[in-house]
Amino acid sequence: MRKDEALDALEQAEAVGTRARSRGRWYTVYAAVFGVATLALVLVLGLFPSPPVIIASTVGFGVVTAAMTAFAVRQPVHPRGHAALHLWTMGVWGVLYTTTLFVGMYAFPQDPAWWVPAALACAAAPLAAAYLSLRRSRSA
Repeated sequence: MRKDEALDALEQAEAVGTRARSRGRWYTVYAAVFGVATLALVLVLGLFPSPPVIIASTVGFGVVTAAMTAFAVRQPVHPRGHAALHLWTMGVWGVLYTTTLFVGMYAFPQDPAWWVPAALACAAAPLAAAYLSLRRSRSA
C-alpha cells in the first residue's frame, strides 16, 4: 500500500467513525425522554393518587415507553457502551422508582416535600445517561 492510499484509508475510517458516533446520538434523546416521562409520572402518581389518574398516567407512560422502544429498535447504530449504560440506567431507575412508590404511597401520601425530590431522583439516572451518551457521541 502506498502512502497516499494509506492516508485515504485513514480518512475514510475517520469519516465512518464520525458518522457512526453521530448516528448513535439517538440514545441521548431516548434517555432524556424517559427521564422527563418518569418525572411526570412520579409527580402525578404521588400528588394525585386517585384510581382514574393512576390508570391514565400509567397507560400514558406505557405508550411513551412503547413508542421509545419501537424507535430504539429501528436504529441502525448503537452507541459505544450502550448496553452497559442502558442496564445501569434501568437498574438504578428501577430501584429508585420502586422505593419512591412504596415509601411514598404509605408514608408520604400527597406530600410534595417527598414527591418532588423523589421524582427528580427517579429522573436523575436517565438524564445522567442522556448526558453521558451525548458526551460519548462527541468524543473521538
